[in-house]
Amino acid sequence: MKIAIIGSGAMGCLFGGILSKIADVCLYDVNQTLVDIINENGLIMTKGEEKEIVYPRATANPKEIGIVDAAIFFTKFTFMESAVQDALNCIGPDTFTVTLQNGIGAADVILKHVPKEQVGYGLTAYTSDLKSLGHIELTTKESVDTYFWPVDGNMHKNALLLEKTMNEAGFATHITKEVDEKIWKKLMVNCTENTMCAILRLTVGQLVETPASFELVKEIIAEISSVAIAKGINISPEAGLEYVMNVSHAVMHHVPSMALDVKNMRKTEIAVLNEAVVKEAQRYGIKTPVLDTVGKMIRTIESNYGKFAF
Repeated sequence: MKIAIIGSGAMGCLFGGILSKIADVCLYDVNQTLVDIINENGLIMTKGEEKEIVYPRATANPKEIGIVDAAIFFTKFTFMESAVQDALNCIGPDTFTVTLQNGIGAADVILKHVPKEQVGYGLTAYTSDLKSLGHIELTTKESVDTYFWPVDGNMHKNALLLEKTMNEAGFATHITKEVDEKIWKKLMVNCTENTMCAILRLTVGQLVETPASFELVKEIIAEISSVAIAKGINISPEAGLEYVMNVSHAVMHHVPSMALDVKNMRKTEIAVLNEAVVKEAQRYGIKTPVLDTVGKMIRTIESNYGKFAF
């Protein structure tokens, strides 16, 4: 199977690297230095004391990707529009495209350019850290799952082939109608761990083991639950908290991507996380004060990169 990974950061390299062992994979990224390192030295993948080097093809020129059977989007949402434009070079009439990115809204960007029968959306519970260019660390300590669903509800032949290939590579992958519930549970993870770890400079474990921050985690989950229920997605605060804690216990030493974005003074994905949930809440007349406050704090930090008083 020919697969393009659009956006080769920590998650793109994780999936692309593992899939490259059984499929024809091309990693696409605009960072030419990263591309050169992978092409010259391979991609280093570690998990604790385990180390493996794989050799997927990488390019910073979208015209070099070639038409593929499936394109998986892992780019940051802030670059999604340009990433889709670039990916059109590898998307043919039979290509299945799927976003496994954080938050909600990425599939809508793809749908502006690609027919809905070729588009899927989903999520993965895997976590990965970028140790250095060309070196990633798998930080998920337990077995987790990946889910997606075609936008039009029909089983595209390459969607089925992608599910089969991902499972053969070792990713527990499922095409399921229940993907919306799973996305909103993942939102509970991202809207708590990504944002709060970024603001407080904590690991996931520190966040959930500190009583004060854990109370904020529970309040955010309750707010997201109220919005999800209004949308017909039945996730109680208790079920949401159980899910978040299960994920947290699997990645206690993980530093979420938004925390690294803030550390490195990059734009965050707050627009598809807290801000997106707040917008949905407003449609239903639901108040989400903690979600809104945390989102505004992230925006304040972004607006003052390089200008902090101390």
